[in-house]
Amino acid sequence: MRRTLLMIFGVLVLFSAAIAPATAGDTTVETSTFLSVTLPKQYETVWSDLVPPRVEVAGRAGASNGIREIVVESSAGRVSCGNATEFACTVPVAEGNETITVTLIDNLGKTSEAVLHVYVNVDVPPPPWIYVIGTVRDTDGRPVSGATVTVKSGLPLAWGPHRVTTGTAGDGGYLIENAFGYAQNISVEKEGYLPLHRDVSFENITNRLDLELEPEPPQARTAPGFSAGMGILALAGGLLAVRAARGRER
Repeated sequence: MRRTLLMIFGVLVLFSAAIAPATAGDTTVETSTFLSVTLPKQYETVWSDLVPPRVEVAGRAGASNGIREIVVESSAGRVSCGNATEFACTVPVAEGNETITVTLIDNLGKTSEAVLHVYVNVDVPPPPWIYVIGTVRDTDGRPVSGATVTVKSGLPLAWGPHRVTTGTAGDGGYLIENAFGYAQNISVEKEGYLPLHRDVSFENITNRLDLELEPEPPQARTAPGFSAGMGILALAGGLLAVRAARGRER
């Protein structure tokens, strides 16, 4: 009987241990981290005219246990980017092929890494190729179709200004692609309108610029196919004819 009671007691002890809650030391803590580098891009060619050269690194990060630090490292140095969810800092780099490693460290010491491979040019970055869209209208707000829109780069280039020319559509809209540099001289021409010339300094890769043409004054217009030069010749011919007629009368 005693043996039976001991066996029952042992089973109860084992069962109690099995269903007892885990102690704090047995608790499993799951952690998660997020790291995204938006600048520079993977395999991008970056430019720096600083001495020593430096590259800006930016991105977003997150950690379920909080961020202790974000570290950016290259072959030329190591910097701290703080512990914010959005980070940006500059790191010294070496010219040529360079590897940049961004490391997120959470408050428990867990780390996540992002590795970027870039090529560093130590020079002034070249001007970008930009785009310009817009609409050409007259002073009454009506679209001007068939107008010629020309942009000319304002940079002093060895081979001369880079020009791009296009025409306006039926709704007056136009699109300029691959204009060189932010500074541009814009011209718009259409028969029956005064020519428009404007110097513009754009700020973005893609830009919008609406333009307005002023109609020519009525006295400045000539009949179709009748140029100013032809008008002068006709006037001179008329004067000669009048003189000849007077000579015959005498």
